[in-house]
Amino acid sequence: MAYHKVQDILELVESFHKQMRHALDQVSQEADSDGVEWLSKELRQHELHWQAALAGYEKQVAEGVLDTWLQYFPDEEVRYQIDSIEIKQGMTLDELTDLNSRFRQALIDLYETLSQASSAPRVHDLFQQLLEHEQAVVSQQSRKQQDSELVENRTHKKA
Repeated sequence: MAYHKVQDILELVESFHKQMRHALDQVSQEADSDGVEWLSKELRQHELHWQAALAGYEKQVAEGVLDTWLQYFPDEEVRYQIDSIEIKQGMTLDELTDLNSRFRQALIDLYETLSQASSAPRVHDLFQQLLEHEQAVVSQQSRKQQDSELVENRTHKKA
């Protein structure tokens, strides 16, 4: 079984974020859709929050958190989940929202697995914090989507 440093795992997750953001940016530029632009903006904002959450752990580099080795990392499972998310030109907002949900769920699964698999308290805390943050993002996006659907439904009833 391969070992991975926490820092390497976080760099891989960051690359997943960049892939998703880049694909959405391309679709957003090519599509004239407020919804696609909204989703792209949400993802960019999430990445800024994700990086800010990690910045808090910069000080723990000295304490060895990022240099901690983990034995279990579901590399192939996560890559498969992320790689199966393919963003194409002309996708509807519903399709993009579904892909975003699958992306978020893959990260939630990863953080949950790593949090449970870590015996080092500080590493466990890092992945638990990232898990809770990701769950909060999903909850917030779900509420925003429900709110926008309510507004859209009210608008159509008045017409």
